[in-house]
Amino acid sequence: MGMHRRTMLGALVAAPALLTRPAHAAEVTLRYAGTLPTSHHNAQGQQRLADRVKELTNGEVEIQVFPAGQLYGARDIPTAVVSGGVDMGHNLTSVWSTDAVAEIPDLPFLFADAAHAERCWDPNGPLHRGFSAHMERRRMTMVHTMFFGSLFDFGNNVRLIRAPADLQGLKIRGYGRLSAEGLRALGASPIVMSPGEMYLGIQRGTIDGAITGVTSLESRKIWEVVRHATITGAAFGVMAVNISTARFNALKPAHREALLKAGEEVFRWSVQESDRRDRASTQFLIDKGIETHILSPEEKTAWGRGFAPAVAAWEGRASAEAKQIVAAVQALRTAA
Repeated sequence: MGMHRRTMLGALVAAPALLTRPAHAAEVTLRYAGTLPTSHHNAQGQQRLADRVKELTNGEVEIQVFPAGQLYGARDIPTAVVSGGVDMGHNLTSVWSTDAVAEIPDLPFLFADAAHAERCWDPNGPLHRGFSAHMERRRMTMVHTMFFGSLFDFGNNVRLIRAPADLQGLKIRGYGRLSAEGLRALGASPIVMSPGEMYLGIQRGTIDGAITGVTSLESRKIWEVVRHATITGAAFGVMAVNISTARFNALKPAHREALLKAGEEVFRWSVQESDRRDRASTQFLIDKGIETHILSPEEKTAWGRGFAPAVAAWEGRASAEAKQIVAAVQALRTAA
């Protein structure tokens, strides 16, 4: 084959790539890892952030979204963000760190409702400021938070759980230290496992049930392998969206501003959406024939007493800073 013919063939092979190249390629590409199924509102929040950042930067910043554990499992994301394996990720606060500050959203019945939690996690709120400062010390910058919603909800196959005594002797999946301490205080045997392992763990009988959020009971299809559900609302799940501080500081000031602005918008959206999804998922379980119990105010008081040893354990390891944050959260409980 002559040189002229080889040159022509090479040009033809390269042509499709030239034809499909975007007219305005992004200046910056950020990879964003999540673990929740695409049907979950937190996974949809990932995409909302990406779309809004693209809009605010006129396409100069592209966020590539990887939900449902496509890149990393929940407990691998923090290390991946700091090391540069991925640029951004989201997780429950207690997965980002084992410090008592990160555990605050898991303190039982700390939040009166979603509106109270919003005041606390507002960019100027005590929890946002406290947790953000904690992340900065770990070389991560918090872009925003997303509300996961009701947490410490149960799905199990043994019996309907109405009172703490109903948990006696059950093997229940937990998601962190404080949740495990809470389960133990209530009489259960805590088994810590990743969210992705819950379904098979219950199906195979490795565990009797799991605590997670009511939205996760639906989106992770836990309802397929349990007969009973209890909605306690004892904890309020908050997803922190973090980026490597080095990566954040390397962005142009305008791009950093766009990322934070979009993040606050997604935060506000998640406040309303998490409440809507909690109610919809509870009804979903009922409609699917899962025996479902929602704790009454009186029952929550009894559960609160049962949690006392776990709260005492947290107070024993909490710093003065963490306790000051909790005091500020409690002061906002009845704020207008």
